[in-house]
Amino acid sequence: MLEISSIVDIGLAYIKAIVTDKDSDINLVVETFLSNRNNKKKIIGLDTERVQKARKQIKTVLLQLCDGDHCLIVKLPCEESVNLPVSLFNFLNLPQFTFVGIDIKKTLVKLESEWGLTCKNSVEISPATWNQTEKIGVKKFLYNFFFPPQTPTIPVSEEWDIYVLTENQIKLATSNAYFAFGIGRALLDGFNYLY
Repeated sequence: MLEISSIVDIGLAYIKAIVTDKDSDINLVVETFLSNRNNKKKIIGLDTERVQKARKQIKTVLLQLCDGDHCLIVKLPCEESVNLPVSLFNFLNLPQFTFVGIDIKKTLVKLESEWGLTCKNSVEISPATWNQTEKIGVKKFLYNFFFPPQTPTIPVSEEWDIYVLTENQIKLATSNAYFAFGIGRALLDGFNYLY
């Protein structure tokens, strides 16, 4: 079984990232999400990584969830017959939490068809949703996200389904989930927390 825990500097924040395929670790991080007092709006950034498997079948191999302080990176099992923990299913369906992500509707369709994971409350992040808020802090906020002091190297040629992720892969996976969290938080909170 795999479990890697580290503090990831994504330039905008330090995030505690947990990479795991163990039910007990997933349960522990879900409990952490539920009790995080810093996440008053109960927003969770959601992202996935997919790879091409045998016979050109594309499969989701990682699920990333971020609450602004913690990032859970779930290594999804190679075999579809392996069950994911009930706490993960239940958490994704809690109505008081909002899961945000880029192309989240497509992502959720894939997660449901491949893993049976559903989500009760999701919000799409796209350029169209960014235009909904026309406040002063928007440009500064988006600039900081797109051009942080440190940007992760993009492991385009690396495989996401390797057993142990590289440091760059963990940083990129954490950054992607944090990005979704941050944009979602800004949109849902009306940029109030920027001031």
